Amino acid sequence: MTSNDTHTQSTQPDDVFDVRPIPCRVKHGQIFQRWLDLPVGGHFVLLNDHDPVPLYYQFDAEFNGAFSWEYLERGPEDFRVKITKLAPVATPAPSFPSSCGSAEPVPVTHGDRQDLDARGLEPPEPLIRILAALESLPAGATLRAHTDREPCHLFGEAEQRGFRHASSAQPDGSWITELARA
Repeated sequence: MTSNDTHTQSTQPDDVFDVRPIPCRVKHGQIFQRWLDLPVGGHFVLLNDHDPVPLYYQFDAEFNGAFSWEYLERGPEDFRVKITKLAPVATPAPSFPSSCGSAEPVPVTHGDRQDLDARGLEPPEPLIRILAALESLPAGATLRAHTDREPCHLFGEAEQRGFRHASSAQPDGSWITELARA
């Protein structure tokens, strides 16, 4: 994943896929379908209102080596990512949940704490679901995520989004990570 803070090249308006108005429950599916429909060497520029890093992890898990991901603009209001198809794929669109959807498991609220059990999921799903839960975490609340392994990829992403975290290994080998707004 490369990053640039400004546009590095011009794009034609028809190359831009503005996903901002698309409902969360169908957004990732439409993005993957658009990419799957590309010829090898083809690209589009994803326009979103937040950093689509969970989508990057989905692409990487499902289509590793078959795509490139280049930031053309990194916020604060608009994020533009050039997504290019590098190789043919025979895989259907992934069934990962949208980063803003409500796929199971969902956080369970206990007062000012939400618990999310992401055990039993293959990477990057725990990361995707935890980041989705953070997006809707009420002010003053804490998210307590239970994972099979230490969620080391979560730490930097959480900090970028303004969350502090504390993790601890459990006797059964799983991890509990508590996250709250910094």
